[in-house]
Amino acid sequence: TDGTLWTWGTTSNTPVQIGSSTDWASIAGGGYFNLAIKTNGTLWAWGANGDGQLGDGTFLDRHQPVFIDNECESIDAGREFSLAIKSDGSLWAWGGNSQGQVGSGSWENQNLPIQIGLSYSSISAGGLHSLALKTDGTLWAWGSNTFGQLGNGDFVNQDKPVRIFHP
Repeated sequence: TDGTLWTWGTTSNTPVQIGSSTDWASIAGGGYFNLAIKTNGTLWAWGANGDGQLGDGTFLDRHQPVFIDNECESIDAGREFSLAIKSDGSLWAWGGNSQGQVGSGSWENQNLPIQIGLSYSSISAGGLHSLALKTDGTLWAWGSNTFGQLGNGDFVNQDKPVRIFHP
């Protein structure tokens, strides 16, 4: 409740404070990396970065939070990729993209955030797939579809968002 951020895991089995900031607002944990938003809307990331999942333009692991972007309202993290919605409703994604989970229309890893679309209100990152709601209530999905997790009636991976449901 005091806005501090704490973590634990591989090198510590007890909580350890991350820096001294007291303005953390939300956090998302991926596979060996983390994303967090401060109250001013800035996005920060740290941890493993072999697929560019931190979004800092490198593939270097980071042991402390590094600044990624501004005006972020919501985030989620998959196994090796990241999603964010900015205050203008734009959806951004980056990181590992072997199954199309970034939604960029390619299969290449992205080490910087790229805009996927506009008018999004909610996101959810699966292990290797993504789901998002637009402000008009439509549901969109992309990425791995090996087990039909996209819900579009087939088992074909999608490298860009496909509409699943329209209310």
